[in-house]
Amino acid sequence: MPTPHVSRRRVLTAAVGVTVAFPIGRAFAQAPAGAERVKADVCVYGGTSGGVTAAVALAEMGRSVVLVEPTNHLGGMTSGGLGWIDYKVGEWPVGGLAGKWIKELKARYKTVGIDTNKIGNAGWVVEPHVAESLFDGWVKAAGDRVRVVRGARLASAEREGRRVKSVTFDKAPPDRRGAPSAQATEPGFLTVEAAVFIDCSYEGDLLAAAGVTTRSDREGSAEYGESAAGLRFQKVHEFGENVPVIDAYVRPGDASSGLIPLVSGARLGEVGAPSPVLQAYNFRLCLVTKDPIPVAAPENYDAKRFEVLARLIAAQAATGKPFTPADFHRGPWRLLKISPLPRGKTDVNNAGAVSMDFVGGGAERYAKATWAERGEIWRAHEDYQRGMLYFLRTDERVPAAVRAEVAKWGLPRDEFKDTGGWPSQLYVRECRRMVGQRVMRQADCEKAPATLPDAVGLGVYSLDSHGCQRVAVDGKVVHEGGFMVRIPGPYPIPYGAITPKAEECENVLATFCVSSTHVAFASLRMEPQLMVLSESAAHAAHLAIADGTNVQAVSAEKLRKRLLDAGQVLEARKG
Repeated sequence: MPTPHVSRRRVLTAAVGVTVAFPIGRAFAQAPAGAERVKADVCVYGGTSGGVTAAVALAEMGRSVVLVEPTNHLGGMTSGGLGWIDYKVGEWPVGGLAGKWIKELKARYKTVGIDTNKIGNAGWVVEPHVAESLFDGWVKAAGDRVRVVRGARLASAEREGRRVKSVTFDKAPPDRRGAPSAQATEPGFLTVEAAVFIDCSYEGDLLAAAGVTTRSDREGSAEYGESAAGLRFQKVHEFGENVPVIDAYVRPGDASSGLIPLVSGARLGEVGAPSPVLQAYNFRLCLVTKDPIPVAAPENYDAKRFEVLARLIAAQAATGKPFTPADFHRGPWRLLKISPLPRGKTDVNNAGAVSMDFVGGGAERYAKATWAERGEIWRAHEDYQRGMLYFLRTDERVPAAVRAEVAKWGLPRDEFKDTGGWPSQLYVRECRRMVGQRVMRQADCEKAPATLPDAVGLGVYSLDSHGCQRVAVDGKVVHEGGFMVRIPGPYPIPYGAITPKAEECENVLATFCVSSTHVAFASLRMEPQLMVLSESAAHAAHLAIADGTNVQAVSAEKLRKRLLDAGQVLEARKG
């Protein structure tokens, strides 16, 4: 975790990729003169979709909350470009506040004559600014019970025994591109004391500061007996006879010429071996064809950087089935995945092995990077995606019809206004994962009972990991790490998956960096599920405070009753 203002740290290494790290020795007296200290029942770190949900749920219970968000916007990825909402839509109900949010967005559109059900995805489609306005409206309606602090990031945590007493934040607004700034403008400007802390961030920085064990690697298949775990790779041509082979060398067939850009020479182990490399990040772009802002090339644009893309396009053409504009909307080997949103907008996501994901962009470094390094990684992702779109629009190696189609698309003028139409949130698909009371694994998703006594929500999405790395094997490009494993149906998520071990911390809950393996996390990471878990954490926090106990000792019976009363869905229909 970035901690630029902490002079002393204790770091214990438990295993490869598993660390316990937190700042120590920072007392209130060390805060800068004029720094503010406040008390609240609960402090929620991360104004994501789940962070807002937790804060609002607590406010409805009469609790006071401080909600701290590093960016200038609420909603995380749900308002940051992920408008084609990932969930088993139409197949399973989502309850509680997450279900209320979906109903509200549909009703909002209906008032202006838009039926989102006709757009697709069972109506679970939303423009970024509409999503953000819903979250903003929720916290406004909560009144003075929820204090929202934007542009602030965690600096350190103060512990007393096995409890976090307070957390100190730096004022550090994002830079002009929305990326984390290298330096704080007001170090230590706010310290929050609370009875319970909830980490709703994508990065898990509060967990790390609290001394909770986390990991940010991929387990090997042997560790938990998971068939989808560890290294998973195939040579491109092995996916099918019409899928092209890509040569990895600058001069095809000549190893002495070196590898083309964005292809690694790392040595891979056997299938199923553990790996420190996580799934790639990207920005979920919102593109339009009506009065768009052209996507300018980055200042460091170099067409040679996209040689792997050029070779994919050429090799695909050689099969007799060249890429066409239609491939932006369908087909297994798309260049872009363009999904429709209301008012002619779109959610543009990664489509295949060479697409919008910045494979090799440093996802595995993000958890332990400094704020300056995180900013560099963030901007590098923007540069990559801008460069790719510019390449597709201008390079003569791209079919003319594809160039013409890409030229039609650009950024919307009424979205992400403070960053020129570019999304305000990097899609941090996976960062830290807590090693908590219960580590969820592949079997918990595939062979689960209908419910559990301590269920706090249902997981419903397939095991879906994006690619992790692109390497050269025998002179050919190999794409490693991606998988999509279907699950037979919904599965219960136990309370222990959002709860640290009691011996590590007694008053912190985590709803985004949940306790799971990489494989299980590939399903758990979907935004509606994270909203559900965050509301459940809010109820658990309320009970812990009311009963004067630690979060691990919250009554499962009491919690289940509260969640059912709140409309949460905790039991899967079987058969």
